[in-house]
Amino acid sequence: MIDRVRYYDGEFLRAFDFNDEQTYHMEMRRRLNRYLHVPGIARGLELQYSNDGGVGQVSILPGLAIDAFGREIYVFAPYTLGNADVTANRLTNDTYDVWLRYSRIPGTPPAAGYGVCNLANQYTRWTESFKIVLLKSPSNPFKPPQLADEDLDDPMLDGVGVLLGSVSVDPTSATDQFSNPVFHHRHFWGTIAARIEGPPDHDATAAFDLIKKQTARNPPVSLDIEPNVFAKQNLIVGPDFALETVAGKTKVPTVKSPGTAKLASDLFVQGNIYSSIPDSSNVPQWLGLADYVKQLVQQSSPNVKIASSGAIIVSKTANSGDYVTGIAPVTVTSDLPKVSSFIAYAYPSQWQFDTGTNINSLGAKQVQLGITSLNPDPPSGNNCTLNVAWIAGPANGTFSAIANFTLTAIFICFP
Repeated sequence: MIDRVRYYDGEFLRAFDFNDEQTYHMEMRRRLNRYLHVPGIARGLELQYSNDGGVGQVSILPGLAIDAFGREIYVFAPYTLGNADVTANRLTNDTYDVWLRYSRIPGTPPAAGYGVCNLANQYTRWTESFKIVLLKSPSNPFKPPQLADEDLDDPMLDGVGVLLGSVSVDPTSATDQFSNPVFHHRHFWGTIAARIEGPPDHDATAAFDLIKKQTARNPPVSLDIEPNVFAKQNLIVGPDFALETVAGKTKVPTVKSPGTAKLASDLFVQGNIYSSIPDSSNVPQWLGLADYVKQLVQQSSPNVKIASSGAIIVSKTANSGDYVTGIAPVTVTSDLPKVSSFIAYAYPSQWQFDTGTNINSLGAKQVQLGITSLNPDPPSGNNCTLNVAWIAGPANGTFSAIANFTLTAIFICFP
C-alpha cells in the first residue's frame, strides 16, 4: 500500500508529515529506477591509474550509478584510494573488487536558539553521498532484491552496491599501494522493456525506400542505436513466422541455443558474409560465403581422390622360381573435414622388368603382377589408408622378372 500526504486548510502539520511527503516522492522515483531499469553505471566512474613523482595512485573518476534499490549514487570529484581505505577494509596483499555504495549522513544542525533541549540528532538535512567498499575478488556481497523487498534506505543493512572493477593492493608498498585497475564485470545502467514504441504523432506505416540512404528521422519511427548491439538471445526481424516442414525436404531443427536470427524479408549485405566450418582438428575456419557454400557441397558429397604408393622394389628370392609377395599401404588425404567411410580400388602401374630377365629360364611359370587383396583401415580424421596385398614374379634367385612397380588407388570418401 502506498500512502500520499493529503493536505487541507487549517491542518496541523508536524515533522513526520513533511518526512512522509519527502519519502513518498523519493520512493516513487526509486521504484521507477528499480523496476524500469537495470542497475549499474550510468556515466563515468572509471578506475584510473596515475603515477606522479614515482608514486602510483588509483582514482575513481566522477560519475553516476543506480543501485539495485534505485538509489542514485553521485561522485562529483575524483576519489583517490588511500590509507583510509586500507584501514577501513583491512586490506592485505591481494586483488580486491571496488564496490560503490549509496550513503546518507545527517547534517546541518538547526540555527542557534531553535534546537529542542534534550533531543538528540537534531539535523535539518540528509547529506547524500557514497561509500567505497573493497572486497577480495571475486566477490558477490548481496543478492538482487526481489519485487517485494523493502528499501531500508541504508546500504549498510542490505549490502547493495555497484561494481566498478578491481585493483591490486599492496599495503606495504611505498609507491604502489593500489595499482593495475581492471574493468571486469562492470555493468551499465539499462532499460527493462519488452517493447519500444515510436512517437505517437508519426506514421508507422510510412513507406521505407530501401534503395535510398535513410536516417533515424526519415523514415519516421526509426530507432537509432549508436554503440554496438549485443543480443544475448534470439533476434527476430519483421513479423514472426513458423518454419514449415516441406515433404521430402530436410526438417528444420529446433533451435535450443540463443543467437539465432530469423528475418521475415530480404537481407542486404554490403560486405561479405562469413561463417565457420570445423576442420579435421575440429578448429573452426571462417569462410566467406562462396567458400562456405563450396565447403558445404564438399562436406555433403563424396570426395574422389587418387593416390600412388611410390616405387615398390621387388626383392629377389632364394628359391628359384618363387613368386614374390608383399603388402603396401596407399594413403590419401580427403578434401572433406572428416571422413566417415570410404571405398577404394587399387591397380599396379608403371612396372619395369629386371634387366636380367630371361623368360625361358623360368620354365612353366609365367611373369605375373597383380593384386591379391585390399584391406582398408578405418578412416582417421580425413585420412584414408588402403593396405594392398600384391604378387609379382616369378624370380630365379639371381633376378626378379618384375624389378619394381607403382600401386595407384582410387578412393571415394564419404562425409
